[in-house]
Amino acid sequence: MEKKLIAQRLIEVAEKNPDKLAVKYEQNEFTFGQLLNRVYRLVNALREIGLQKGDHVAILSQNCFQYRELFWAAALGGFMIVPVNYRLAPREIECILNDSESKALLVSDEYSQIISSARERFKTIRFLIGIQTQAAGFLDYEELVGKGAAEPPDSLPSAEDMLWLLYTSGTTGLPKGAMHTHGSITAVIDLAASRLAIDEDTRSLVVTPFYSFGGGGWDLACSYMGSTTVILRRFTPAGVLETIQREKITDVHLVPAIINFILNSPDFGKYDLSSLKRITYGGSPMPPELVKRAIEKIGPIFIQDYACTEGGLLAILFEADHVVDGPKEKTRRLGSCGKGLPEVGVRILNENGRDVKPGEVGEITAKGACVMKGYWKWPEATAEVLKDGRVYTGDLATVDGEGFIYIVDRKKDMIISGGSNIYPREIEDVLFAHPAVLDAAVIGVPDEEWGESVKALVVLRPGATCAEQDLIAHCKANLAGYKKPKSVEFVESLPRNPSGKVLKRVLREKYWAGKDRMVH
Repeated sequence: MEKKLIAQRLIEVAEKNPDKLAVKYEQNEFTFGQLLNRVYRLVNALREIGLQKGDHVAILSQNCFQYRELFWAAALGGFMIVPVNYRLAPREIECILNDSESKALLVSDEYSQIISSARERFKTIRFLIGIQTQAAGFLDYEELVGKGAAEPPDSLPSAEDMLWLLYTSGTTGLPKGAMHTHGSITAVIDLAASRLAIDEDTRSLVVTPFYSFGGGGWDLACSYMGSTTVILRRFTPAGVLETIQREKITDVHLVPAIINFILNSPDFGKYDLSSLKRITYGGSPMPPELVKRAIEKIGPIFIQDYACTEGGLLAILFEADHVVDGPKEKTRRLGSCGKGLPEVGVRILNENGRDVKPGEVGEITAKGACVMKGYWKWPEATAEVLKDGRVYTGDLATVDGEGFIYIVDRKKDMIISGGSNIYPREIEDVLFAHPAVLDAAVIGVPDEEWGESVKALVVLRPGATCAEQDLIAHCKANLAGYKKPKSVEFVESLPRNPSGKVLKRVLREKYWAGKDRMVH
């Protein structure tokens, strides 16, 4: 199939199968023909109120079919979409809306009060559009769509035009807006659809938030291939399980935290999941013990995709490489993120810019059509991660002789204790293997003698009990002595970003308060 820009492809798919069900959301169903008609109307309505090609349009909402329509409208109309994380604090939301220089904002009802309270502080927003809200001062989304002309745009955007301003998760600081063009998003979506076996017969579920690559990108890939998609507004274990059974879902993209919640749900065994062909997971590390448990309970249908906001899809661990029983060289692949994709030129480089040897630690890098243009209004940060067109992910990893990549940790999460480099993920994997542990995170905290010491924050399984010294002894039995936690703190939950990654910056703050920097 000839690769076409996403706008051309969406029109082609809708015109080829106008009567096929495109999207289902709660009580709303739209065929591809109906969806394209509504998108044309939305594009023209936005232009009618004063928006032009290149203007930034933000959306603050949980998952909904309007999110899908705005993605399509941005692709066809030449707007740049700015998805906003609804889990952020009002101050953070305001910061992103001002930083992005958005001219219009779509808001669902539950966030209308937050926006109304801050509207006088918005620097560039001229139009507030409400999704099912009665709040004063908002244009009504459905009225807007109803007034727009059902005519295609005179011309479509080019590959170099901007499409998506995707703010990073802010795991190590302030969120930065990664600029993706129509060309880079098309490359990401085309690669994902082909490598993850998405086709016209796929019946997918979107439950990961649309404002992330795992949600919005997954939905676009399904649209791109003309498959039917069911959208869940928000995640609950029972909601996902019931939807898979009722809608005969074949494919779903989940983050490891969601998989963990589903497997631990008391309702898990009540549902028929036999329609599932593939569960793709990514966004954060998935401990091998959790992968094993998922395969045992659901089946050998798991695919890991390793991606980043700045570079798109970089590596895949396919179903056949999820080996639970067998020789160690194969079972250890459960801890791998797969092999780097040749289309994006994945290389693991040392500090001198040279490829590492098997077993050596280096930084994962990539180069190609999927890479972002840069960070919005942040040339210094862009220069740090983009060098000669190659994106440096900040993920440290090793590679084995067969090309399987093993992520060691985030570069900025590494602990240096007494001059030794300690990688938290290795310790976290050992903690996850303890039967009482539901969730865990390892950080470095100030230590007058060693500079930093290892601290584990642990969430216990419901009803489980475990002493601090028991977990330290468990780690000592499975790790070098200097890697074991010096202390363990039991907590009710861990702060996570939309991709499921633990916000270690937040965890470290209280221990490093008053220090000049969060490292010794």
